[in-house]
Amino acid sequence: MQKMRWFRLTVAGIILSMLPLYGAVYRSNSLGQKLELANPNESRYTLTVNGENTNLEQRSLYDGSTLIMEETVTSKEQQKEVEQIVYDPLGNQVSRTTTFYENGLPQRIFIQEADHISVILHVYADGRLIETKELSNGELDKLITYYRGKEGMLAGLRIVDTNEGVSQSIYTVQEGAPVYGENIDNYFSTLTYFPHNLVVRNYWVDDQVLVSTKVDYDEAGRLLVTEKKDDLIVQKVYGPDGMMVATETEHPDGTLVKHSYIYDPLGVLDQSEELIIGSTTRRIEKWYKNGQIQDQTEWVDTEPVKATRYMDDGTTIVTLFDNGRPYADITYAPDGKRVLSLEYRKER
Repeated sequence: MQKMRWFRLTVAGIILSMLPLYGAVYRSNSLGQKLELANPNESRYTLTVNGENTNLEQRSLYDGSTLIMEETVTSKEQQKEVEQIVYDPLGNQVSRTTTFYENGLPQRIFIQEADHISVILHVYADGRLIETKELSNGELDKLITYYRGKEGMLAGLRIVDTNEGVSQSIYTVQEGAPVYGENIDNYFSTLTYFPHNLVVRNYWVDDQVLVSTKVDYDEAGRLLVTEKKDDLIVQKVYGPDGMMVATETEHPDGTLVKHSYIYDPLGVLDQSEELIIGSTTRRIEKWYKNGQIQDQTEWVDTEPVKATRYMDDGTTIVTLFDNGRPYADITYAPDGKRVLSLEYRKER
C-alpha cells in the first residue's frame, strides 16, 4: 500500500511539474488535436489534453507510449468534479481519486487504493476551512477543527486522531512576537519567535513547569532571555545583531557560571571568557582565529594554572603552572591522548 501511494505521488509530481511547460510540448485546438508535434528528445513524458476550456476536459499523461495517469474535469456552474486515475507501468490501476469542488474550494475527496477507501470531508465558514474529517473504510480516522481569529486568520487547531490521541495547537502574537503552542495529552509547550531566528520555549506537564522562559530588554536595548530548567536559572544576553554576547547560569548549590563572547566585525568569534564562581573563582580565557581556537588560559582566583596552545599541525602544547609560575610543557599528539614530549622549565 505504501509503495502504491509513493507511486501516485511521484506521478502527480510529474504532471504538476509539466503543467507550466505543456505548451512547449505541443499546442492543441479545442478538440485536443495537435497543431504541431513535440520534439521527442525533449522529454520522455507526454501530456495530451482534450476539451480544454470546456465543461468536460480530459488529460492523459504518458511515459513514452505507456499511460500512467488520466484526469477528467467536469465543470457545472460553481461546481467541479476532478477524477484522477493512476496506473503502474504494467497498466494496472493503482488509485482513483475523486475531488468535488464548490466555489473553487474542495469539499469531498474520495481515494480508492486496492480494497482501501479513504474519504476526506471539508467544512467551511465564510470561505475559510473550519473542519476536516478523514475516514478510512467508513470509520472516522481523524477529526481536525480549525479555530479562526481576527479577519479569519488561523488561531489554532485541534486534532483528534483515533490512533494517536488528541493534540491541540495555537497561533497568536504577544508583544509583536509570533507564538506557537502545542498540547498533547498532559504535555504543553509554547515557542515564541523573535528577530534574528531566536526561539524561546516554555514547557510543562500537568501543573509542573519544566521549562519557563522570560524575555526582557536591558538599558542598552539588548535582549535578555531568562530560562528556568531542571532547577537551573540561565540568562542569555543577545546583542542588536542577534549574536549571543553573554550567559549566566545559577546552579542549585549556589555556583554561578558566566560566559562572555566577543566577535570580530564579520560576526566570527574572536574571544570568550568563562567564570565559575564558587568557593574559588575559576576563569578560562580563549582566543580564536577565523573561528578556530588558538590559545586558552585557565586561572584559579588570580593565578594561572594551565595554558594551552593549539598548533596548526593538530598538536597541542600544555603549560602547567605552580604558584603562578610555569614549570612544565607537555606536547600532545593530534588525538589529544598520546604525549609526544615532556619538558620541565629550568627556572623552576
